Amino acid sequence: MLKIIKVLFFLVFFSIVFSQTYANEKILILNYSKLNESNLNKLEISTKNQEIANIINDKINKKYYLEIIDIINENNIEIIIKYKWKSYIHNYIYTPKYQENLDISSMIKHKRIQNKPLSCELSVTADILTHLKWKNVTEDDILDKIDKTYFNKLPYTYENKLFWGNPNKWFVWYIDYYWENEITKPTQRDMTWYGVYEKPIGNVYKEYGLNYNIITKDNHNNNFTAKSHLTFLLKNLAKWNMIQLWGDWCTRIEYDDWTINKLDITQEKVDNKIYAKNYCTSTLIDRKIEWFYIEDYEIKKHIWLIWEHAFYLLWYEGWILNPKKIIVWDSDTGYHKYDIQEWMRKWSLMDYRSIIINKP
Repeated sequence: MLKIIKVLFFLVFFSIVFSQTYANEKILILNYSKLNESNLNKLEISTKNQEIANIINDKINKKYYLEIIDIINENNIEIIIKYKWKSYIHNYIYTPKYQENLDISSMIKHKRIQNKPLSCELSVTADILTHLKWKNVTEDDILDKIDKTYFNKLPYTYENKLFWGNPNKWFVWYIDYYWENEITKPTQRDMTWYGVYEKPIGNVYKEYGLNYNIITKDNHNNNFTAKSHLTFLLKNLAKWNMIQLWGDWCTRIEYDDWTINKLDITQEKVDNKIYAKNYCTSTLIDRKIEWFYIEDYEIKKHIWLIWEHAFYLLWYEGWILNPKKIIVWDSDTGYHKYDIQEWMRKWSLMDYRSIIINKP
């Protein structure tokens, strides 16, 4: 009789916990820290649906979790509970927490084309701040708050090395001059421009009183991959936080989704839902830029991408754990909807740089 009571206890415990949680997060199913551990030696928990969900035994904190791995077409997960010599099956009904096909584009009142050829980061940041702070913020407002040590300064050479600024600290940009010299590669001969990365932009959000979180490839590991990084961003989008991203301006021609030429884009056309194409013939060849900069009295090398660009997320199509399309605002050419494989290619070339900007 006592054995039956114990088994019933486990089944009832699972039912209570499951009824109060959602899938697509790591779900606590049993906290055994206060139970008799000698009995738990005869307890095993697993799932029949291992391709979509598995069991994590956190032995340090003495807890069992159910972890949803991917999209679930069927809404039933069978959990097998083995206690001593008997097996029991608990059917967990999958209850999605996040909606499909989330779209925040109607909430963003100002989706602006950048004012200058190289001001994508300024334009994206200004749009996000205008939305979150409920007041008009311009590109010049953003530029005023960024370190301009290398703003409107050309690269220079010293001892056959090309020197310029560090975009992790400064805006690296010279907009009005075409520059080249004999030691640069052909792909570097238009190095009169570049941009600025997420750390200086994050400081701008801080100055406006907003909390933010920077995530890049440096955060990736076996448990937090590029795919789970994207899922994390989409979940934040579902909480109405804003997401700023860096990636490749160029799009492979088979994925380009608009028709007019980039040079023909205007704010009026964008306001009338006419957007520009941004395919490049060189997306699959070497498009790296390399130069040196001095920091903390050391010479450091910077290698990065020609046509680096900034975007912000508007929505996604499909399920949040496995989206089919990613929709972004491109401050140079407008609204774009990318197949997931093309978006991941574009994003990966800038090391999956992202900023989550929390709504006030």
